[in-house]
Amino acid sequence: MALEQRAQATTAGTAAAIRARKKFITAEGLASTGLAVALVAAAQMASSYGLVSDLILPKPSTVAAVLVEGFASGYYVEHTLSTLTSLLSGFVAASLFAIALAGVLSAIPALERILTPFLVAFQSLPKIALAPLIIIWFGFGAPAKIVIVATSCFFPVLINALQGLKIRERDRYELLRSLGATKWQMFVHLRLPDALPYIFAGLHVGAIFALIGSVVAEFVGSGQGIGYAMLAAKAQFDVAGVYACLIILMALGIALHALMAALERHVAFWVEDLSRVTA
Repeated sequence: MALEQRAQATTAGTAAAIRARKKFITAEGLASTGLAVALVAAAQMASSYGLVSDLILPKPSTVAAVLVEGFASGYYVEHTLSTLTSLLSGFVAASLFAIALAGVLSAIPALERILTPFLVAFQSLPKIALAPLIIIWFGFGAPAKIVIVATSCFFPVLINALQGLKIRERDRYELLRSLGATKWQMFVHLRLPDALPYIFAGLHVGAIFALIGSVVAEFVGSGQGIGYAMLAAKAQFDVAGVYACLIILMALGIALHALMAALERHVAFWVEDLSRVTA
């Protein structure tokens, strides 16, 4: 009877915590929405009353009209899909390779010490400086964009995954050793689960770097994508069109962040978020 009461109390406490967390998240969402509305209203008033030139800050209503017209005609749809395709292809390929390489380097410390100077030297090169060379190698089009995206987001994922794979919880490590676990079992049951928060931290950063890399690729040499659309708007002195492209890029960044957060909640669901813990 006591065990049943304790279980019921635990379930009730968990449900109350979930309800409190949902209310907290809703309050945060409302605050963010209110701030966004206030900023847009301030920009609309500043532009409408001539406090800011339209060449610096066009009316948000004008930018919204450009967005609606661009998506209705399919212009922004085509460019957004082009950017998304190269972005996701390069990001997924780079992330898989980075995590696999981190596993190898964490298992062979000598190899890590040998390759680290080369990896750091490669990361030190500005990707916009590498872009012309990559375009020479792969030509204008999707392959070059994918390679530029991959080179942009590879290093953050690698470093975070490598750092996470080096961490071991000592008690669990000693327990698995005492049970005769192999190195592969250690990796699957100890090192990889403990490294997931670090891996997802790298994926969060890498996703944004991938978006930046796709825009860089479209700036340097591409006939499609949001970056290309932005250059076309700039050439026509279409400031509202440039802002429209920036809004699309911001929306893509927010969507990528939300996707990574949702994936993390499903894959590393056991990791406790200390920022949500209340005394």
